[in-house]
Amino acid sequence: VTQEQMDEAVAIMEKADKPNCFKTLFHGINGTRTVPIGKWLDATIKPVKDGSGGTVYNSGIHVLDTYDDAVSYLKNFSDITNKEIVVCEARGIRLKRHSKHKVLLCDKIKILCSVIKYGG
Repeated sequence: VTQEQMDEAVAIMEKADKPNCFKTLFHGINGTRTVPIGKWLDATIKPVKDGSGGTVYNSGIHVLDTYDDAVSYLKNFSDITNKEIVVCEARGIRLKRHSKHKVLLCDKIKILCSVIKYGG
């Protein structure tokens, strides 16, 4: 997938206090974890180390290819009551090669809607 191409993907986000917004799980985008629905956001691409502290890779916004991949990834969390699977458009999608899950990274994201609300 080239950066110019746009694909539908899914992401796991946290519920936010603000209406029509979600929060990223791990890192903020442009200084905030709050992500509004319907607005394109650019990732800050920079070299980072993964959670195990070993592999260095270029950062991006975490997305997944399918709903089933997202449901499977949710099993990594002990509490999913504040998590939602969202449908998004993404640009610059690439594989997060060192991940043991089917995690992808992208350069731009626009959340379209929530698919499933866990825990109410």
